[in-house]
Amino acid sequence: MFMFIREVIKKIKGKEYVQHQLIESIRTSAGPRQNMVLNLGVISLRKDKWKTLANLIESNLHNQQRLFKEDSEIEDLANQYTRKIRRNRLICEAENTHNIECPEEDYEEVDINSLSNSDSKSIGSEHVVLSQMKAYGLDKILKELKFDDKQIAYAQMLIAARLIHPDSERETARWINETSAICEFVPKDIKVYDNALHRASLKLWEHHQTIEEKLADAARKTFSLEETIILYDLTNTYFAGSKKNSEIAKHGGKSKEKRNDRPLVTLALTVDGEGFPKQSKIYEGNVSEPKTLDRILKELRCREDFFAQEKTIVIDAGIATDENIDLIKEKKFKYVAVSRKRTYEETLWDASEEQEIDLADKKNKLKIKLAVTDDEAFLHCHSEIKKEKEEAILNRRMKSFEDGLTDINAKLKKKRTQKKYEQIIERIGRLKERYQVGNLYDIKIEKKDQNAVSVKFTKNPKGKKREETFGNYVLRTNRLDLSGEEISQIHRSLTRIEGCFKDMKSIGLRPNYHQDDDPTSAHIHVSVIGLHVLTGILKTLSVTFHTLIIK
Repeated sequence: MFMFIREVIKKIKGKEYVQHQLIESIRTSAGPRQNMVLNLGVISLRKDKWKTLANLIESNLHNQQRLFKEDSEIEDLANQYTRKIRRNRLICEAENTHNIECPEEDYEEVDINSLSNSDSKSIGSEHVVLSQMKAYGLDKILKELKFDDKQIAYAQMLIAARLIHPDSERETARWINETSAICEFVPKDIKVYDNALHRASLKLWEHHQTIEEKLADAARKTFSLEETIILYDLTNTYFAGSKKNSEIAKHGGKSKEKRNDRPLVTLALTVDGEGFPKQSKIYEGNVSEPKTLDRILKELRCREDFFAQEKTIVIDAGIATDENIDLIKEKKFKYVAVSRKRTYEETLWDASEEQEIDLADKKNKLKIKLAVTDDEAFLHCHSEIKKEKEEAILNRRMKSFEDGLTDINAKLKKKRTQKKYEQIIERIGRLKERYQVGNLYDIKIEKKDQNAVSVKFTKNPKGKKREETFGNYVLRTNRLDLSGEEISQIHRSLTRIEGCFKDMKSIGLRPNYHQDDDPTSAHIHVSVIGLHVLTGILKTLSVTFHTLIIK
């Protein structure tokens, strides 16, 4: 018996289609015969390597040991096709068991150290994720939204895959079929393929607002969440493709991943003080951050059950404009925000005593001074960690800027280099735009005729003045009942939403391969649902861990 690969050309309605088949040649009493072992579809492997691939598949099927490995492409293909053949044979055996008489019991001794396994599948992570979905009643939520049993199964597998093996729908389908045992947990016997998963994500997006509200309600009831603190922030993600016809993927925004050269989509997220998501919104990549708050506050206010108790909105400086602060007051919310003002009267904190409070790591401290007016409290904070970070960033920028100026000056001394005055001015302007430290230097360009002769620079006093502000920031709030330490603690809870964004980017927010806006938004929404489930899992683990410590 030996195997080989055959190329078959079929004609259907006048068109030719190529198909590759793995053929097994065997000897029978009636002479040699050929059986098709597996339809390979179309393989891109060079024809001179087909025999090597067939031999390797045959070797794998017989568990033969090999002295030398083939190149990775052939090895991967051989392993993939071997798994399919073994799976097909197991299915055939299972289907034919009713025609086979059970043999008498027969026992043999086996050396367990000689056993090997193949085609194993993961089951642990899938069980954890699906258990959390069940605890939230996701299947019941989808049933109420008129999802049928197959659509519910596809949606559950898609969300679980986004948490465990984030990738495209095509790769997700491969993972479900070949690597994961998640189908063992889903009651519906269905065939999983990429288009079915794609349609499931679009149907989830169609009901995204209702799904998020119901998941948030389920988390509130499951974990008895207080939800007195509401954190709001935005992030964005970029695309490798052009997204030319997209209404939401736009250039012009500031990429959080420093990819301003790519089209962006912005995601706004609202979470509570413990990091549980409440709602999300997708905006254009170049949206103005402060302008997004109005819509979020309106939708939050519409949920009457959510506002059984007073809420405090926590926002960063990028959103905390005076207009937004007035808007929060108008909507009858409380707020804690990073102030955008650069300078304050020194007398504001004259009556304040400086305190030192411990940060979460118990090693570093934060210096604070609280000043309270008739309708607002201001907390001046100084962090040595923040100061060191800002100093390091500025020093790197200044060094790179100085190196750029030095390089321009050195090239003015060389032959056959650009020396025209206007173009030297333009090059220096690009350095200023890139490093954002040009105002800290006095730059003098010597000119002769139409050419620049030299570039000289010195630091000016602005740099020293800027360094004096390092590590300082001011918080403002209309919660006059809070101490300085409590205000700082509420503001530092913003790190929870930053952690949420980090989690989302690790569970498949990118790469996003879709071109149309609905599939793009649907892909992002699956990651948001994944965040709801992930936060519940982490909370359950935290509660279990603390319970074990107490015991």
